[in-house]
Amino acid sequence: MSKKLGVFIIHGMGDPDPNYADGLIKQVSKRLGTAEQEVEFEVCYWAPILQDQQNVTWRRLLQSNTMQAKSFRKWIVSALGDPASYLSGYFKANKPVYGEIHECVRVSLERLATRLGKAEADTKPLMILAHSLGSVIISNYIWDQHYNKKEKNVGYGKTPFERTETLTAFITFGSNIPLFLPPAPPIKCIPFPHEKLPEYLKPEARWQNVFDPDDVLGYPLQHIWDEPQGTTIEDITINAGMWPASETPFSHTAYIRDDDFLDIVEERMKAILAVTAPVVAGR
Repeated sequence: MSKKLGVFIIHGMGDPDPNYADGLIKQVSKRLGTAEQEVEFEVCYWAPILQDQQNVTWRRLLQSNTMQAKSFRKWIVSALGDPASYLSGYFKANKPVYGEIHECVRVSLERLATRLGKAEADTKPLMILAHSLGSVIISNYIWDQHYNKKEKNVGYGKTPFERTETLTAFITFGSNIPLFLPPAPPIKCIPFPHEKLPEYLKPEARWQNVFDPDDVLGYPLQHIWDEPQGTTIEDITINAGMWPASETPFSHTAYIRDDDFLDIVEERMKAILAVTAPVVAGR
């Protein structure tokens, strides 16, 4: 069966398991039934780019015997170290980490396009599921496709699909984009949907931002832009996870296992799969 939809998943800060999205993919695929055969998934795993050096830092810190709460400190080095390194201009092997992470995004999109059928991918819808710092990374990546085309080392896409021109469903969850906005207005939002999005997909274009009010790392996005660039964002609140963790900041880690979140993803997938691409003459 021909693949109709590409789904790109990107994680947030910290050191997740390489298979962190397996449960999400399994649950969504089960909900789709036979339509699952029309969907191709790609997981962007960028954590090792920063984690290796963070591990070195932690081993050096352990040479001191004066630290308390070591487990919590180790998490802070790994998790909170990510945004600091990503945006600090830190270089690794003479390359800025910002660009290396964005190149990881581009390569992941390239792999997804290949499995969708490289010749046809540029007309097929893209769905992005972006958690926490991953929503910052992917929104910066999309920004660069629009405004930093001449900049080096930003992971600029080689094809329309890699440049997210067919992005139809953008679901951010536990997003902390507001923590990384410029210090002074005007604050411009990325343009969404892309002006080159195929006409048959435009009616289904949605940016949905999902957050749990108890998640102190997840924020609403609808009203934070001075210049929305024509972009509309739908903020959706859910109670992520099982009680009692769902009533605490630990809800930040529970979205991908939560039925309410999975309902949102399922609905968008089915709506997009129901749209049929126009037949191109000569094929």
